[in-house]
Amino acid sequence: MILLAYILNSLAGNFILKRVTTARDRYTLRKTVSVLVTVLAFASLFAIWIERTSTLIIAYGILSAGIAIALQDLLRSIAGGILIITSNPFKAGDRIQVGDNIGDVLDIGNFSTKLMEIREWGNSDQYTGRIIQLPNSFVLNQPIKNYTRDFSFIWDEIRVMLIYGSNWKKAQEIILKIADPIVKGFESTAKEELLRMGNKYFIPTYDVQTSIYTSIGENWIELRLRYVVDPIKRREVNNLLASKILEDFEKEEDIVVGTITSLGERKFSGKEE
Repeated sequence: MILLAYILNSLAGNFILKRVTTARDRYTLRKTVSVLVTVLAFASLFAIWIERTSTLIIAYGILSAGIAIALQDLLRSIAGGILIITSNPFKAGDRIQVGDNIGDVLDIGNFSTKLMEIREWGNSDQYTGRIIQLPNSFVLNQPIKNYTRDFSFIWDEIRVMLIYGSNWKKAQEIILKIADPIVKGFESTAKEELLRMGNKYFIPTYDVQTSIYTSIGENWIELRLRYVVDPIKRREVNNLLASKILEDFEKEEDIVVGTITSLGERKFSGKEE
């Protein structure tokens, strides 16, 4: 029995070396197979040594409980990997958020998923250069925010604060005039995707038109430009809109900007006066 276990473990190890390309997955699979073969060998020896069926069942139960406790993290990762394959909550190339981790999916392995990280120490949607490796067990107990599945756009906002006395109606017209040619292409594509999603989900509205909303603060007039954008290009588009808005406002004597910020940023810049 021990000889058979040794042969089976060697054959499985050689098969994994030939078939599995990722070094980490090879290591994990070989360790898992080694543990399973050892368990099977012990179970077989129990069957040889123990004659009473009831005692054998109890021995198997204790052995199974010990295995489940010792390999609980690994078993959860395997279950998570199976769930990812069957339910397909995300795929390679999607931008997702799991807890505080945000990034683009690089690879979905048997036991873990790799992300190219964005944000962290920078308030932007650009790469930090670090790769996040998450055990696949996260799909069992954490919400997954997918930025690109089914609907490949997000809504973003730019917040502009004007001091009282500014011509806010003219400011609205300028902002919408600037935004129209920049985000018009996103609007049309987003509209088509929403219509297709309507065949799969219940969607209460299909409105993706660029809009501007006005509110009154304690010491300012707040204008919020809301628009759809490709999440990969969010910072680029946001920067272009903000730059053009500032350039055009500088030409107007009756428009004075207190602050201009993005809803997507974690911290607002400037002071609200």
